[in-house]
Amino acid sequence: MEDISLLSSESITYDVIIIGAGIAGLAASKVLKKNGISYIILEANDKLGGRAKMAPKNFGKWFDLGCSYLHNGDINPLVKILESKSAPVIKSKGDMFSIEKTNFLFNGFSASADKIKSIKKADEQFRNNLSHAEKHDFDQALSSCLEKGSPLYPILFNHLTGLNGIEPNFVSIKDYAKVKDGPDFYMESGLANIIEKWGSGLKIRYNTTVRQVSWAENIIQVETNNTLFKTKKLLVTTSTGVLSTNMINFSPSLPSYKIAAINNLPMGILNKVGVLFKSGTFQASDEGWYVACSQDEKAKIFSIMSYEIRTKPLNHMIIFFGGKEGKELENAPEEFFTRIRSVLSKTFGDAFQERITKFIHSSWGLNDFTLGSYSYALPGTSNDRELLQKSLDKKLFFAGEATSDYFYGTCHGAYLSGIRVAEEIISKLDT
Repeated sequence: MEDISLLSSESITYDVIIIGAGIAGLAASKVLKKNGISYIILEANDKLGGRAKMAPKNFGKWFDLGCSYLHNGDINPLVKILESKSAPVIKSKGDMFSIEKTNFLFNGFSASADKIKSIKKADEQFRNNLSHAEKHDFDQALSSCLEKGSPLYPILFNHLTGLNGIEPNFVSIKDYAKVKDGPDFYMESGLANIIEKWGSGLKIRYNTTVRQVSWAENIIQVETNNTLFKTKKLLVTTSTGVLSTNMINFSPSLPSYKIAAINNLPMGILNKVGVLFKSGTFQASDEGWYVACSQDEKAKIFSIMSYEIRTKPLNHMIIFFGGKEGKELENAPEEFFTRIRSVLSKTFGDAFQERITKFIHSSWGLNDFTLGSYSYALPGTSNDRELLQKSLDKKLFFAGEATSDYFYGTCHGAYLSGIRVAEEIISKLDT
């Protein structure tokens, strides 16, 4: 990896400057480098990868605190790229999130065949409602596709909250409907680990925070916390969470439609808790996706916890909390650890708690470099992703998962956006 943050003699003028060393910025820089175009990535953090983030060594650097699944694995271009780095991609469990493969638990006991049949029926009803609603001229909140009176409403509500990082009351039907199902692959060695290797050898300046972008003239001036850079073209890959705070001041200001698009595509929060267990706690047959529902005496669901069990490289669980719960986890992790112990005890017995060796959790809402996990579209704003990706005066360009119409919220959505914009920049470099 070429970290030039300590070099004082390097040129401050480049053909292209990229803000952000996330997957979109890395993908774009690889295209520019291949075409012999001078570039530099300015990264405020001290690492590359953006929302691909590995756990510290004392937990296990193979554990991903950020993005970890290769969604739409059958068409995901990152699969082959990462496999070329000699990193095995686990494809055999690509359908683990399907209702057929999900392990539904109610108060610690496996769901009956009739209960699973009811869940399938509720899911089919949701999909039918979604199919009809997306054809309407007007957009609505995704929650309107759910049958609120159904006793299984909490399961689907919780599922959609996790997918979007926000409760479905705040999500556009039309935007959500663009996303297609596909197999979900993963890497036992950790996605962030491999992204770090993939991003090596690129020109990145770390600990460099962009404060001001002056783009009125032909040459853009980019003012950071330590250096003034100049460039012909600027690619912005920062999250909508960061852009919405005006941490980067644009002069002149971005057009009103661009600002509106940024605000209409806010960041959801999906946090995870990693739990390590003593060796031998789980068998290969235990691996998979679990949805644990807690019910009262009237069989009303009042709490849901979704998690995945893996046995490699160590016995561990990945537990997800989205939306409001994701925020609460950041502020009171110990309360969630207690809740996790309680829920797991109902399924595996009280002695099971003694097999837990370590907890870790993410806090994406408190992460100053992202201020959230990934974007969602507010109802009525599903076309704003196109507005966000639109370049300005052949000088300012935008990439990142939030600019992807069909793969937003994913690594490959960010990757494809970076490739697309880099090619656009090359075509306009002399204009």
